[in-house]
Amino acid sequence: MDFIKDTYAELVKRMGKCIVNQIVDDLFGKNVLSTEEMNVINDENVSQVASRKLILMVLNKGSESCNLFMKCLEKYDHLLFQDLCGSGQVQQKDLDMLVEVLTELYSLPLFQKFYPLGDKIDIDILFDLGTTFTDPLLWKKDTYNRRRGLITLDSLLNDLENPCIIEGDAGKGKTTLLKRIAMLWSSGNCPALTKFRFVFFISLSSARDGIYETLIDQLLEDSLPWSKSEFMQELRKLKHTVLFLLDGYDEFEPQNCPEIEALIKENHKFRNTVIVSTRKETIGNVRRFGKLIAETANLTEDSAKLLIKNVLQEEAVDLLSQLEESSFMKNLMKTPLFVVIACAIRMGDSSLYLNTQTALFKALYDLMVRKNRHKIEDLTNECITQSINQCGDLALNGVFEHRFRFWEEDFSSMREEVLLAAGLLRKNTAQRFRTDYSFFHTSFQEYTAGRRLADLLASSEEEEMSRGMSYLRRMNSVSEITTKYCNLLLYTCGSSIDATRIVVKHLTDVHDNDSLCAPSLSVYMLHEETENLLQVANMDSFVECGIGIFLESASKSKLSDEFEKFFSCKSMYINTQNISTTLFEFFKHLPNCLSALNLIKLDFFGSSLTPLGDVMEESGTNTDSSKVQTYIPKKAVSLFFDWNQTLQNLEVRLKDFAKLAKRDIKYLGKICCSAKRLRLHLKRSKGVAGNLAGILESCKNMQDLKVESTPLSPEDELRIIAMTVLKTLDIRDLQAERPQGLIDGMGSLVNIEKLIFDNIKMYEEDAKKLAEGLKDLKRLVILHLSHLTTIGNGMDDIVESICSEPRDLQEIKLVDCCLSGKAVKILAQNIKHFPKLRMLDSSENNLKEEGNGSVTMLVDSLNGFPDMTVLMLPCGCDVRLCLDTLLQHLIQMPRLVRLGLKNWHLTDTEISKLSAFFKENLKDLQQLDLSGNCVTSDGWLSFTEALRDLKELTTLDLSSEHSLQPYAGLVLELSRVISKLKGLQKVRLCGWQLDSIDLQKINSAKAGCEGEFQLLTA
Repeated sequence: MDFIKDTYAELVKRMGKCIVNQIVDDLFGKNVLSTEEMNVINDENVSQVASRKLILMVLNKGSESCNLFMKCLEKYDHLLFQDLCGSGQVQQKDLDMLVEVLTELYSLPLFQKFYPLGDKIDIDILFDLGTTFTDPLLWKKDTYNRRRGLITLDSLLNDLENPCIIEGDAGKGKTTLLKRIAMLWSSGNCPALTKFRFVFFISLSSARDGIYETLIDQLLEDSLPWSKSEFMQELRKLKHTVLFLLDGYDEFEPQNCPEIEALIKENHKFRNTVIVSTRKETIGNVRRFGKLIAETANLTEDSAKLLIKNVLQEEAVDLLSQLEESSFMKNLMKTPLFVVIACAIRMGDSSLYLNTQTALFKALYDLMVRKNRHKIEDLTNECITQSINQCGDLALNGVFEHRFRFWEEDFSSMREEVLLAAGLLRKNTAQRFRTDYSFFHTSFQEYTAGRRLADLLASSEEEEMSRGMSYLRRMNSVSEITTKYCNLLLYTCGSSIDATRIVVKHLTDVHDNDSLCAPSLSVYMLHEETENLLQVANMDSFVECGIGIFLESASKSKLSDEFEKFFSCKSMYINTQNISTTLFEFFKHLPNCLSALNLIKLDFFGSSLTPLGDVMEESGTNTDSSKVQTYIPKKAVSLFFDWNQTLQNLEVRLKDFAKLAKRDIKYLGKICCSAKRLRLHLKRSKGVAGNLAGILESCKNMQDLKVESTPLSPEDELRIIAMTVLKTLDIRDLQAERPQGLIDGMGSLVNIEKLIFDNIKMYEEDAKKLAEGLKDLKRLVILHLSHLTTIGNGMDDIVESICSEPRDLQEIKLVDCCLSGKAVKILAQNIKHFPKLRMLDSSENNLKEEGNGSVTMLVDSLNGFPDMTVLMLPCGCDVRLCLDTLLQHLIQMPRLVRLGLKNWHLTDTEISKLSAFFKENLKDLQQLDLSGNCVTSDGWLSFTEALRDLKELTTLDLSSEHSLQPYAGLVLELSRVISKLKGLQKVRLCGWQLDSIDLQKINSAKAGCEGEFQLLTA
């Protein structure tokens, strides 16, 4: 009786309604409860209320009733009973026993051998983790989703960082990879894994309740000699020596197991090591929590051949022959799942020729239906067709609702036995409270959905076509199409050319009506900012999706007009590390689309980032990549040189070239001559030094040159200033002694419209020469001079030069470049001569005592600039005194998206004025920098009200000049504001003394939101 009282709260909280009903039935049978008491409890729908009534009734009946209750609890909820009772301290022998259990499990055929298409499908292909596969390659990525080089599984494990996210398309072998890690640990033959005491492989699709319950359900026996609390306490003690392999976050339902969700997103609480796999569509939900992100790379051709031989054995010859002959097949065979399906189809029908992903799934789909038709021979064809169509509807709705599991009520209008017999669905009953259903693979669900959507769109019946269009209209943004629906659209277009025509037109309309894709000044101005890098990547993915649709539809030139409208004025990114053979098909059949593209971007990499697989493909031999000299691949030359169309713009980026041979320059010229206008970007390529003249000679159509962290010889500089057709010159991180040739000849670049110098070693005399050259640049529209810290008073001459006559300047950026009070006054007196000015950034310049007078003068002159989008002002003594005037002028700048008052030493008084101002003005503001302030907690608390109105805010800096000890109410209110600002990606609070609870509260405000979020405190 005392035990029940002591554990009363836990019993009420954790006994579910199902357990309560079972105990009530048992106690009624033992005459502990009367009929009336049983009915009172059973009539309660809320489990906690029912639990409370049951426990109180039992307690009132005495100790014997309490003993019977405890026996029932042990019988019907052993885990809860064991957890409440406990068994004392966990012993070393218990831990050793658990190691033995896991080691034995991961060594069993039950774990190592599996049916890749599911054990419910009547296709006898069995995989063995130990012999069927070769170890995969992975792309190491940064948090901005950019690939940083290839790594092996050994490298991943040796340099494992926690948490680790494994990203990959469906069927790319993520599950196999995690299972292989578990198998390697159990074998004891992987040194990198010996540091882990335990390795737990968990399938997230069937995770329920907590970590302990899921482990009992999936891996362990239900009679462990410890309770949940003791087990979890031991996990915390073991910290990083426990490795969780969490498979399939894309099919995970966090509400079913919040403890595992916290293990991933609040790993600092558990401190166990985590590797979690997920599909690309859901990587955004976990990317910001990963310290190491890796993407499963394409299966190499040799690995695909080995896999085919292992599966088909002596029957592999025909499929291997088709692999050799077909570029489509080579592309498909980069995905392990597609290799498996091709093998399955080959086993069922050796005459089929496969040329697209859709053809692959269609053949499998038809094979399963045909192979199992005898199981439902008593049903009419009409009944079967109706059920299969309804199954397509189910799959289609599931894709839009992100559902991969279905329940009995979902099948009320269709014949379940048809779908199960055909293998289209599988029924899952083991270890579940209720039966659920799923497709054998998420990709197969997407194919089934795409097939059905194609039928609806191409239907001659008005009602069906209308339904199809309603699904299309739900795909109403570029970001959703690229992250959620791209695969669905691929299979839709692969199933019908008529559907493809409708889909392509819809995608064109979506792009044209998407506000994020509309041309805007702010996007152009903030092109270096992180958020726009992500937007550009999103648009690249959109174009990549369009190319995929073209290839999947197998329409060749039939829809060239529709595709031309889709690709018009967009940009395409091509990574020359992995030029797909399918690109040649695109170039061949849709040359008009290439001409319609506004820009094609090409990246070439030096040897440090050249993947071994591509080196082997280029050379045809198994060459050691470290010994291969860098070069421009022939495949890139063939792609651009062997056709007669002309590109609008071509951007070529050379990165990490330690050497540059004559052949490289020759190949580069062949590629670049295909465009009307060329942009050349050289980054970290010391091999270019002394060779730039040869490059420029072969690229006569170049109008934009960017040189970053790349040394230039005197000859190179002279060659640059001889390029009088240049419209853009962007030089960054050039620390050579006095770039005299470049500076002295600047005046000859009379067509320059955009000039950027960032972190260049220059002195005062150089700045004076640059000022002289600027006088001749009459067409200059954009001038960015940043981090020129050794030019002394030279900036006075530069500002005087650009102000010497009226210009069409639109952007002036003078950041951290020895800006003086005199220069600011000159700018203030002449800024009216730049009526088109939309960007003025003079931040990171401390004018000290000259600040008040000069900045006040500049602020006074800032009237009449309605197009201003970026305004970042310098700091100095008492500059905050001109805030009132500044706010009056800001009212006349409705398009402002970025405002910076860094180191203005703002106090509560100024913050109060800003609060009142933002409640009525600048609703489109995206970035706000108020760092270097003297505001108190009270001041910030009042300011949070104004922040709520800045709905478009993406970056916020409230860093304090002095140590600020915020009180709890401010942290709570700031967290609420952050949660409301959906687009907020970065908040900087340097100088704020935040403890771990504060940090957790602020970070949790963005939990579950799409996109990245950074909280910076140092």
